[in-house]
Amino acid sequence: MQKKEKEKEEQEQEQVGEVYRSSALGSGAMKSSVLGIRDFKPSGCLYWALANKLVTVLTLMIPVLLLVVFFRPFRVEDLGSALSAASGLPCNNNNINNRPMTDENLGGDKHGGMVDVLLSALQTDGNPHIRFYQTQTVPTFPMFVCENCKCDICDGVVGLGYFAPVETSIFRHILGGNGGCHHDDAGGGAHHHHLQQQQQLVVDVGANVGYFSAYATALGCRVASFEPNRNPRHYLEASAALQDPQHHTWKIYPLAIGKEEKRVNFTEEESWGVSHITKRKLMEVADQEVEVVLLDTIVKEDVLLLKVDTEGYEAMVIGGSHNVLKNHNVQNVVVEVKNFNEHDVRDFLFDLKDSGHFTHVYNYLEEYFKPMDLSVFSLDQATMYDVTDIVANKRYEEELKHEDFWFRKEPFKSLNV
Repeated sequence: MQKKEKEKEEQEQEQVGEVYRSSALGSGAMKSSVLGIRDFKPSGCLYWALANKLVTVLTLMIPVLLLVVFFRPFRVEDLGSALSAASGLPCNNNNINNRPMTDENLGGDKHGGMVDVLLSALQTDGNPHIRFYQTQTVPTFPMFVCENCKCDICDGVVGLGYFAPVETSIFRHILGGNGGCHHDDAGGGAHHHHLQQQQQLVVDVGANVGYFSAYATALGCRVASFEPNRNPRHYLEASAALQDPQHHTWKIYPLAIGKEEKRVNFTEEESWGVSHITKRKLMEVADQEVEVVLLDTIVKEDVLLLKVDTEGYEAMVIGGSHNVLKNHNVQNVVVEVKNFNEHDVRDFLFDLKDSGHFTHVYNYLEEYFKPMDLSVFSLDQATMYDVTDIVANKRYEEELKHEDFWFRKEPFKSLNV
């Protein structure tokens, strides 16, 4: 009895094995048909075929992956959108991808090398996303920014439509309206009674991506921009090429300003706004070499506004500007000063006031990322103090409150006490 049951069990197992082998053969034959594998053999060949097909697929994908990683076509599409917005072309990715990226394809020479500059920007590290923006200032103006770089000015323009609203309003106060960027010179002689209108000069030392230079251009001034850092300078040059393609009113100098001419090392920090001339510190690494010149050698005329933002190098800049300050009429200086309560820095503020013959010094709080409507914001609403007496009399015992200063040759009436 047990023998018969055992034989019956063996027969059932044999039948199950036949069914399994049949289904496996059928499945294998089907898969070999799909994969295009000839002479299929069920003993392990299915795994070999799958591995072979995987290698084939990866072989085809590797060139595509290399294109994405190294050529990054989506960046070109971003640039295409930016250039289309700037030039008025219909915005589609084929505008750039299917044609050579030349000025001729964007309306001839009117863009003044803008494409070449932006292509140079694409060669920088960090996969920059180039964007074209129209600011929310009064008046508005166009500029290029990097949307994903460590650029505080870019972040402000992208997020709010402006950067540093108090300083922006100071620019508007000085440069806009009567007596701003344009002044009238009466012609000499009996037959020259007409008035000849001339653009006044704004000097931007530490121009970064060119926000304040572009604003001064939009307000009607001539501009001289100084920016030694190559990364933000790409965007500065592109915006200048857009606003002044023939370079008649906006000049850019890839130079640092100091009190002696020389070549120095320059440290590129992750955040563009704090990159600086390399200090003699053991752990600080120089990323590029830049040329330093005196402002006196380049600027030989009156200046409506001198803006200085050089991350602790302000005294060196003013040291190379003595002839401009003493021999020409520099009406306003806006300067950011680090460590402003240290005695040697307070001495620098005194020297600046004295050498430039400024009669008033104001200390103000910049509210960089405070949302506001610049069409209605005025300097009456800014936190600003008259510190003329503190600076002129070297009253070290009285602390200054903020790092931003405005030197003038006439009073500004609306102030906090």
